[in-house]
Amino acid sequence: MESEKELKNKNVDFELIPLNQVVHSVNDVQAACKCEVSEIIKTLVFVVDNNPIIIILPGDKRANILKIENIIGEHGLRMAKPEEVKKFTGYIVGSVSPFGINPKIKQIADNSILNLSSLLFGSGKSDIIIKISQIEFCKAFEGVFASISD
Repeated sequence: MESEKELKNKNVDFELIPLNQVVHSVNDVQAACKCEVSEIIKTLVFVVDNNPIIIILPGDKRANILKIENIIGEHGLRMAKPEEVKKFTGYIVGSVSPFGINPKIKQIADNSILNLSSLLFGSGKSDIIIKISQIEFCKAFEGVFASISD
């Protein structure tokens, strides 16, 4: 898995958690892991002018398009279609990881992630998730943090 390779190359501590079921949503992960929705990190792909932007936020938050547009200085932001998600990240919808993707793709993570102790997010495979501490996530994350949620 590309996400696993990147995290290992960055020498951060993380755990791969195999699941007994395929997960595609925050609710699926919560049921499988018995965790808080806020610990589940959504990695969403948006597009503006045919360029992808990765938005990362806790499962209990919603992306605020206007805030994101103001940060990037562009308008017309939209969710990527499933085939675009695959093209831009190499992952299918529901398993997208913020790691193991093209480093040239801009990534913005919501500030609220900084208040969490542990994070669960996609690995690139629908039956494996990654668990990492917020500190280790910050060591590995190459994007920016901003207020992008409601």
